[in-house]
Amino acid sequence: MHRKKTNYFKFSTFFLLIIIVLLLTFHFLTFRTNKEIKEHIFSHRGASGEEIEHTLAAYDLALIYGSKYIEQDLVTSKENTLFVSHDLNAKRLTNINKKFSDMTDDEIKHLHVKNKEAILSLQDVFNRYHGKTNFVIELKENSQQIAPFIKIIKKNNLADDVIVQSSSPETLVKLEETFPKMKKLLLVKNQENLEKGVQYKDVDIISANKTLLSKNNVALVHNANKEFNVWTVNDTEEIEKAISLDVDNYFTNFTSKALTIEKNQHKSIFSF
Repeated sequence: MHRKKTNYFKFSTFFLLIIIVLLLTFHFLTFRTNKEIKEHIFSHRGASGEEIEHTLAAYDLALIYGSKYIEQDLVTSKENTLFVSHDLNAKRLTNINKKFSDMTDDEIKHLHVKNKEAILSLQDVFNRYHGKTNFVIELKENSQQIAPFIKIIKKNNLADDVIVQSSSPETLVKLEETFPKMKKLLLVKNQENLEKGVQYKDVDIISANKTLLSKNNVALVHNANKEFNVWTVNDTEEIEKAISLDVDNYFTNFTSKALTIEKNQHKSIFSF
């Protein structure tokens, strides 16, 4: 009788240990996977599907959702200061029909978008989000922005927190000497540029227009030991396609939607 109780006790203890190990493994894998999900979603101009692009509201919302990467497009003022705007002209967002390159810093700082926020300088963005996220920064004016870009990255000691992007491979190659460890993302719009892009050793990520998203192109980029990125996927079907083709990261205007779809896609991995 005494021996039976002992065996039962040993069996119960062993079973309990197995349950604990399984739960800890599940917790670890879930945490790691959620972290990976957040790290390959690039919030395009912030959560720009819900807030005005490149505003604090858009960036804040992306971070609230859990995004680990927010994007900035750069333009340059008359004084060679870097400001954040996708368009070279201020008209679409501010109703002021003037190029940023023709305006002084003070003129740009007095521009406002629909929600009353001012146009942000890149330094404004760094001041608010340094240490809280990573930055995916496009040099829209390519090589002429290299000098001010290098200066501001060094000033803020942010080389390890930035992915720099450009449609010009030459611009990325020029940055390699100064920032050899900074990931460099090449934007490509057509098949010819994609196939040329994989040949640049200093390019780490090929970012393709979503019309180029295919199994063959993802394999082509991966075989060149580079990451495949796609822009800009917003519809549920587009996001699911990107996930199914095993892209490394992608731009989306809808951070929350993408995170939800990603989690649902991975949920079955952890079901008992």
